[in-house]
Amino acid sequence: MVTIAGSGMGEYNFDNVNVDFSKFEMIFCDQNYETSLDNVFKGSFKVVKEAILENLDKDILYIVSGSPTFFSGALVIIAMLKKQNIPFKIIDNTSSLNYMLAHEGVSLVKTGIITLHGKTFVDLENFLTKDYTFVICDDDTPRILSEAASFLDEEDITITLGERFGYPDEAFSTTTLQKMLQNPPRMPYSLLIKRNYKPLPNISAEDTIEHENGMITKSYKRHISLQNLELQPNMLLWDIGAGSGSVSIDGYKRYKIKTILFEKNEKRAKMIQNSLKKHKILDTKLYIGEASEEYKKEPSTPQRIFVGGGGDKVISELDYLYERLAEGGIMVANFVTLQHLTTAITVLKHSNIAFDVKSVSLTTYKMSLLMPEPERVMHQIIVKKDS
Repeated sequence: MVTIAGSGMGEYNFDNVNVDFSKFEMIFCDQNYETSLDNVFKGSFKVVKEAILENLDKDILYIVSGSPTFFSGALVIIAMLKKQNIPFKIIDNTSSLNYMLAHEGVSLVKTGIITLHGKTFVDLENFLTKDYTFVICDDDTPRILSEAASFLDEEDITITLGERFGYPDEAFSTTTLQKMLQNPPRMPYSLLIKRNYKPLPNISAEDTIEHENGMITKSYKRHISLQNLELQPNMLLWDIGAGSGSVSIDGYKRYKIKTILFEKNEKRAKMIQNSLKKHKILDTKLYIGEASEEYKKEPSTPQRIFVGGGGDKVISELDYLYERLAEGGIMVANFVTLQHLTTAITVLKHSNIAFDVKSVSLTTYKMSLLMPEPERVMHQIIVKKDS
């Protein structure tokens, strides 16, 4: 029988574990715990996991910090025990989440949860999608959050910092990302971030996105493009020849993707920056300059690429962009001229890259005159890279 117990908040000891320790043949815990018991075996999670699985014929107690069911390595062991039909018992305790919410008087229903402990990216599916976001942190968390929130204003969020829960010197305070960068919090710590803005509709009206005449992907073409990109949360999209940035903006709002935009025109780039701030787009970056030069400097590997502009140079390098694309990735390129479409097809054929071509058109009827107003046909190339 395996019993998994949480030690709650505070110092690494067994003071808050309400069990009879004498009933267990072996007790396992992290190497940071302090105890005077004789039958305690300490080690890293990997060592402890292997030791537990090798001694399943004994009565075992496994002690973890906080709650066993809240972002704990115990969940891995529980899954393995379930798979082998081995009986187990969980003795829960206070998690850092419950501790913070109880202190602040915030409902769990209104709270999203992300962990940045040992992580290098923000889970956009759960970050600032509810009124509150609880963040499990490590030393690098302030930097990661600052980069993800670079187009938010300081007043867009209110951050409660909780340091060293359960320790004699625990503290709660209101802070900002900039303050945490300048004066790193004391470990261990967690954050509760309140969203102070109301998200705009997922489908952006053209008058909510700054753009020059003709430099915005029409809404129906925009959403056909997003649909054909087959986006999933937290994917990285390169938006090349971004124009107004509308594809990236709606890509984030509808699918919660990460985006990198490339736009060479400084005036349009300024408009993009304004729209990214207005629509509260998270985890995005904008390169200003010749796209064909800038994307060669970017070290990331995109799961999706959208080509909405960039000129002849970008079209001539579709084969290069295909090589940069992640395995299983998709590239969608839109063209309104047959000349550019023909060039793109020639480049892809020369490199033996498989592709599909679609043509999209829409006719609008003015009610006052009942006369059709046809728009330019959009030709779309779709490239899917094998896994």
